[in-house]
Amino acid sequence: MQDPFGTRISISEFLPILAQSEHRLELIDGVIIAQAGGTIAHARLADAVYRLLHGAAAPGCMAYSSIMSVEIVARETHVFPDATYSCEPVSPRATMLKAPKLVAEVLSPESARRDRIDKLEAYQSVPSIGEYLLIDSRRVWVCLHRRNNDDTWTTSIHETGSSVTLRSLDLTIDVDALYADVLG
Repeated sequence: MQDPFGTRISISEFLPILAQSEHRLELIDGVIIAQAGGTIAHARLADAVYRLLHGAAAPGCMAYSSIMSVEIVARETHVFPDATYSCEPVSPRATMLKAPKLVAEVLSPESARRDRIDKLEAYQSVPSIGEYLLIDSRRVWVCLHRRNNDDTWTTSIHETGSSVTLRSLDLTIDVDALYADVLG
Protein backbone atom coordinates (compact mmCIF):
# COMPACT_ATOMS: atom_id res chain seq x y z
CA MET A 1 0.00 0.00 0.00
CA GLN A 2 1.49 3.29 -1.06
CA ASP A 3 1.14 6.46 0.98
CA PRO A 4 -2.04 8.08 -0.45
CA PHE A 5 -0.72 11.55 0.27
CA GLY A 6 2.57 11.08 -1.58
CA THR A 7 4.51 12.20 1.47
CA ARG A 8 8.19 11.33 1.26
CA ILE A 9 10.16 10.53 4.38
CA SER A 10 13.77 9.75 5.20
CA ILE A 11 15.15 6.40 6.28
CA SER A 12 15.68 7.78 9.79
CA GLU A 13 11.97 8.68 9.95
CA PHE A 14 11.00 5.29 8.48
CA LEU A 15 12.92 3.02 10.87
CA PRO A 16 10.78 3.81 13.97
CA ILE A 17 7.63 3.29 11.89
CA LEU A 18 8.99 -0.06 10.69
CA ALA A 19 9.89 -1.11 14.24
CA GLN A 20 6.34 -0.44 15.47
CA SER A 21 4.44 -1.77 12.48
CA GLU A 22 2.54 -5.05 12.51
CA HIS A 23 2.88 -5.08 8.73
CA ARG A 24 5.90 -5.73 6.58
CA LEU A 25 6.95 -2.38 5.17
CA GLU A 26 9.56 -1.11 2.74
CA LEU A 27 10.66 2.40 1.91
CA ILE A 28 11.28 3.08 -1.79
CA ASP A 29 12.44 6.54 -2.83
CA GLY A 30 11.04 7.92 0.42
CA VAL A 31 7.57 6.36 0.05
CA ILE A 32 6.33 3.66 2.43
CA ILE A 33 5.05 0.51 0.73
CA ALA A 34 3.20 -2.25 2.61
CA GLN A 35 4.13 -5.72 1.40
CA ALA A 36 1.39 -8.17 0.49
CA GLY A 37 1.37 -11.77 1.66
CA GLY A 38 3.14 -14.25 -0.57
CA THR A 39 2.18 -17.48 -2.29
CA ILE A 40 3.63 -20.96 -1.79
CA ALA A 41 5.39 -20.59 -5.17
CA HIS A 42 6.97 -17.32 -4.00
CA ALA A 43 8.12 -18.84 -0.72
CA ARG A 44 9.57 -21.94 -2.38
CA LEU A 45 11.48 -19.92 -4.98
CA ALA A 46 12.84 -17.50 -2.37
CA ASP A 47 13.94 -20.43 -0.21
CA ALA A 48 15.54 -22.23 -3.17
CA VAL A 49 17.52 -19.15 -4.20
CA TYR A 50 18.68 -18.52 -0.64
CA ARG A 51 19.83 -22.16 -0.29
CA LEU A 52 21.75 -21.99 -3.58
CA LEU A 53 23.47 -18.75 -2.58
CA HIS A 54 24.23 -20.08 0.89
CA GLY A 55 25.71 -23.28 -0.51
CA ALA A 56 28.00 -21.39 -2.90
CA ALA A 57 29.11 -18.63 -0.50
CA ALA A 58 32.84 -17.93 -0.46
CA PRO A 59 34.71 -17.73 2.86
CA GLY A 60 33.94 -14.40 4.53
CA CYS A 61 30.73 -13.98 2.54
CA MET A 62 27.15 -14.81 3.49
CA ALA A 63 23.77 -15.37 1.90
CA TYR A 64 20.79 -13.82 3.65
CA SER A 65 17.07 -14.43 3.45
CA SER A 66 14.39 -11.75 3.38
CA ILE A 67 14.83 -11.08 7.07
CA MET A 68 17.92 -8.98 6.26
CA SER A 69 17.23 -5.56 4.77
CA VAL A 70 19.26 -3.49 2.33
CA GLU A 71 19.60 0.22 2.94
CA ILE A 72 20.27 2.63 0.07
CA VAL A 73 20.71 5.99 1.78
CA ALA A 74 21.19 8.04 -1.40
CA ARG A 75 17.76 6.86 -2.61
CA GLU A 76 15.91 6.97 0.76
CA THR A 77 15.29 3.27 0.22
CA HIS A 78 15.13 0.47 2.79
CA VAL A 79 13.98 -2.87 1.36
CA PHE A 80 13.84 -6.58 2.20
CA PRO A 81 15.00 -8.57 -0.85
CA ASP A 82 14.05 -12.25 -1.02
CA ALA A 83 17.76 -13.21 -0.97
CA THR A 84 20.99 -11.29 -0.75
CA TYR A 85 24.66 -12.19 -1.02
CA SER A 86 27.26 -9.99 0.65
CA CYS A 87 30.92 -10.03 1.60
CA GLU A 88 30.75 -6.85 3.67
CA PRO A 89 31.86 -7.20 7.28
CA VAL A 90 28.82 -7.04 9.58
CA SER A 91 28.29 -7.67 13.25
CA PRO A 92 26.06 -10.56 14.31
CA ARG A 93 23.60 -7.94 15.60
CA ALA A 94 23.36 -6.09 12.28
CA THR A 95 19.88 -5.74 10.81
CA MET A 96 20.77 -4.31 7.42
CA LEU A 97 23.29 -4.50 4.63
CA LYS A 98 24.69 -1.50 2.79
CA ALA A 99 27.04 -3.14 0.27
CA PRO A 100 25.69 -6.46 -1.02
CA LYS A 101 27.15 -8.02 -4.16
CA LEU A 102 23.95 -9.68 -5.39
CA VAL A 103 20.27 -9.12 -4.73
CA ALA A 104 17.45 -11.50 -5.72
CA GLU A 105 13.74 -10.75 -5.85
CA VAL A 106 10.92 -13.19 -6.58
CA LEU A 107 8.25 -11.45 -8.64
CA SER A 108 4.60 -11.58 -7.71
CA PRO A 109 1.75 -9.77 -9.49
CA GLU A 110 1.72 -7.14 -6.73
CA SER A 111 5.48 -6.50 -6.71
CA ALA A 112 6.52 -7.04 -10.35
CA ARG A 113 6.44 -3.41 -11.44
CA ARG A 114 8.24 -2.20 -8.32
CA ASP A 115 10.88 -4.94 -8.55
CA ARG A 116 11.46 -4.48 -12.28
CA ILE A 117 11.63 -0.68 -12.29
CA ASP A 118 11.87 1.08 -8.91
CA LYS A 119 14.08 -1.44 -7.13
CA LEU A 120 16.19 -2.02 -10.24
CA GLU A 121 17.06 1.68 -10.34
CA ALA A 122 17.79 1.72 -6.61
CA TYR A 123 19.99 -1.39 -6.73
CA GLN A 124 21.87 -0.08 -9.77
CA SER A 125 22.79 3.01 -7.73
CA VAL A 126 24.73 0.85 -5.22
CA PRO A 127 28.33 0.43 -6.46
CA SER A 128 28.83 -2.94 -4.73
CA ILE A 129 25.83 -4.58 -6.40
CA GLY A 130 27.02 -6.39 -9.50
CA GLU A 131 24.00 -8.58 -10.12
CA TYR A 132 20.25 -8.28 -9.65
CA LEU A 133 18.30 -11.50 -10.16
CA LEU A 134 14.54 -11.50 -10.80
CA ILE A 135 12.59 -14.76 -10.62
CA ASP A 136 8.96 -14.92 -11.71
CA SER A 137 6.65 -16.86 -9.37
CA ARG A 138 3.98 -17.56 -12.02
CA ARG A 139 6.04 -18.88 -14.94
CA VAL A 140 9.53 -20.22 -15.64
CA TRP A 141 11.33 -16.94 -16.24
CA VAL A 142 14.55 -15.62 -14.71
CA CYS A 143 16.05 -12.24 -15.54
CA LEU A 144 19.61 -11.29 -14.63
CA HIS A 145 20.75 -7.67 -14.64
CA ARG A 146 24.57 -7.52 -14.50
CA ARG A 147 26.92 -4.57 -14.03
CA ASN A 148 29.74 -4.46 -16.58
CA ASN A 149 33.27 -3.21 -15.97
CA ASP A 150 32.36 0.14 -17.56
CA ASP A 151 29.42 0.53 -15.11
CA THR A 152 26.81 -0.15 -17.78
CA TRP A 153 24.27 -2.92 -17.25
CA THR A 154 23.27 -5.87 -19.41
CA THR A 155 20.13 -7.95 -19.09
CA SER A 156 19.69 -11.62 -19.94
CA ILE A 157 16.52 -13.72 -19.83
CA HIS A 158 16.60 -17.42 -18.91
CA GLU A 159 13.68 -19.79 -19.40
CA THR A 160 13.00 -23.54 -19.53
CA GLY A 161 16.01 -25.58 -20.63
CA SER A 162 18.59 -22.92 -19.78
CA SER A 163 20.85 -21.93 -16.92
CA VAL A 164 21.98 -18.63 -15.43
CA THR A 165 25.51 -17.99 -14.17
CA LEU A 166 26.05 -15.66 -11.22
CA ARG A 167 29.60 -14.28 -11.40
CA SER A 168 29.52 -12.90 -7.87
CA LEU A 169 29.42 -16.47 -6.52
CA ASP A 170 30.78 -18.44 -9.48
CA LEU A 171 27.47 -20.30 -9.43
CA THR A 172 25.45 -21.66 -12.33
CA ILE A 173 21.76 -22.29 -11.64
CA ASP A 174 19.74 -24.72 -13.75
CA VAL A 175 16.46 -22.88 -14.32
CA ASP A 176 14.35 -26.04 -14.49
CA ALA A 177 15.85 -27.31 -11.22
CA LEU A 178 15.13 -23.95 -9.57
CA TYR A 179 11.43 -24.35 -10.42
CA ALA A 180 11.21 -28.11 -9.71
CA ASP A 181 9.40 -27.69 -6.35
CA VAL A 182 7.17 -24.97 -7.74
CA LEU A 183 5.81 -26.27 -11.01
CA GLY A 184 6.72 -29.95 -10.75
